[in-house]
Amino acid sequence: MKISKGCILAAGKGTRLLPLTETKPKPLIPIAGKPLLQHSIEMFRENNITKILLIVGHYKEKIEEFFGNGADFGVEISYIEQKEFLGTAHATNLAKNFADQDPFLLFYGDQYMDSRIFEKILDEFSTNTYDGLISAKYMEDPEKWGILKSNKEGFLENLIEKPPDNRYGNLANAGVYIFNQDIFEGIANTEKSLRGEYELTDSIQYLVDRNKKIKIVDISNYYWNGVGYPWQILETNHHIISEMNTDLIHSSVVEEGSVTIKGIVEIGENTLLKAGTYIEGPLIIGKNCVIGPNAYLRPYSTIGDNCKIGNSSEIKASIIMNHTAVPHLSYVGDSIIGEHVNLGCGTVTANVRLDKKNISMELKGNLIETHKRKLGAFIGDYASIGINVNIMPGKCIGSYCEIGSNTIISKNVPANSLLFTKPKQQQILRKK
Repeated sequence: MKISKGCILAAGKGTRLLPLTETKPKPLIPIAGKPLLQHSIEMFRENNITKILLIVGHYKEKIEEFFGNGADFGVEISYIEQKEFLGTAHATNLAKNFADQDPFLLFYGDQYMDSRIFEKILDEFSTNTYDGLISAKYMEDPEKWGILKSNKEGFLENLIEKPPDNRYGNLANAGVYIFNQDIFEGIANTEKSLRGEYELTDSIQYLVDRNKKIKIVDISNYYWNGVGYPWQILETNHHIISEMNTDLIHSSVVEEGSVTIKGIVEIGENTLLKAGTYIEGPLIIGKNCVIGPNAYLRPYSTIGDNCKIGNSSEIKASIIMNHTAVPHLSYVGDSIIGEHVNLGCGTVTANVRLDKKNISMELKGNLIETHKRKLGAFIGDYASIGINVNIMPGKCIGSYCEIGSNTIISKNVPANSLLFTKPKQQQILRKK
């Protein structure tokens, strides 16, 4: 049976992505020039899923304003607000009327994956008689994931949350499902878990225990990334840009003398490339930007619309969001800079520890190992950075912050903060 309906769970607050989600919902975080959710919707359309339900919550009005009824994206979009956050089963149950009697694809909206994954699982379901389907990916650290134990025929037998080792295998739940109406029976018979939520995995286990055939489809050979941490945004940006295979330079782009462009690049309309600028692809530059003079843009970077990268500034493997300025003599490496941010002259985002060890980030009060040796700064929207500011690796600056000149950022700065280094008392003596 062909699938034409898809539901995307996109209501979460994305607190692990702060400060990027202080002023926008996680689905609208730009990756490789498009919001995360737009990538997913376009993949749905490519696979003939044209009726889409978005379960929204945090900053729902911004999502609805951007996507509207879906006509501009070649699909039909409807919305339901998730007013209570009682778990994934509770969220999925909101799709009951949308699904009606039809099978539907369910997708967690904080993921990015290869479009061929959708093609694979849709073909698997449509050419067989299953009661449901669940995607799986091989993980070397099963103790961090929900693991799927299969029987000899490849059907789901048990879901084990974060087992102590790989005794149940290494196939983790990858967050893409196909369900028929049986799932709503499972949800109706699901009780709250120990953490006080209605878990979709418990609803699926209910069906398995009643001999429903839930097929496990291994997607390990394709790109998949859960975009739950800031560095995973950069990983996904890197992957998408690395897949670019042709230049897309708008005819209205203006190049002054001695501009160098190497590799594959995408440059939007009305962008000005000033003299001496060196662009090394693959990378993406938006529309209405001013780049240079003498700017250096390095691979795997995304520059948004209406941005300025000024004299002798360098951008490396970073995301610069719309309306942001990196005017002159600054370095931004392995970083994400929000919208309407201004970096003062001489701003440096340090992206490597002096001892060359992996970088940890403080998120929600916990120190998280990123497994990254190179990782820069994460700056929220509307921040203003003074001249000669140095930001240490893996540090966050909240939205609407003001950072005074000559400040060294060695810990996270909360939103709406004013931070400056008080200069030592100066004494001016008159010459004899």
